[in-house]
Amino acid sequence: MTVNPSEAGGVPVPMSRVLICLCLTATLSGAAAWGLPPVPQFRPSASPPAAGLRACVKGDVRLLVDASGRVRFLEHGHLYPDNQLWVRQSYDRAGRLSGVRVQWSGFAGELLNVRGAFDSRGRLVRETGYRHREVVRPLRSYLRPLPRGAAC
Repeated sequence: MTVNPSEAGGVPVPMSRVLICLCLTATLSGAAAWGLPPVPQFRPSASPPAAGLRACVKGDVRLLVDASGRVRFLEHGHLYPDNQLWVRQSYDRAGRLSGVRVQWSGFAGELLNVRGAFDSRGRLVRETGYRHREVVRPLRSYLRPLPRGAAC
């Protein structure tokens, strides 16, 4: 691309664009981390749970407990400025993990919307849903253990 140097003040146009980008990058990188807002933790909605379940929050997870005090669902996630992760783990009456649902969306759209089913030994037996081709992290890596004293 031939550019008249006099049109860009003695600097070819592509070089002036590079200099502008470098100046902006240097200026923006000077913003200290203390000036950025904190990343909020995902707080599940306070909507009333269905089927007679009680809800409580332990740390950064939300537990849904049945009438006998057993945890039936555990929800956790994160809200970042450009993406959202939401995980819901389900448990059977014996307290064993029976399923998981993971939803993850980024600035470019949906990355993961997957459901997984586990057998009584805790092995993943089925995974259904959408997974972006670059998201290869195993479904089990999104799970969190039940917190100690999980009763509400």
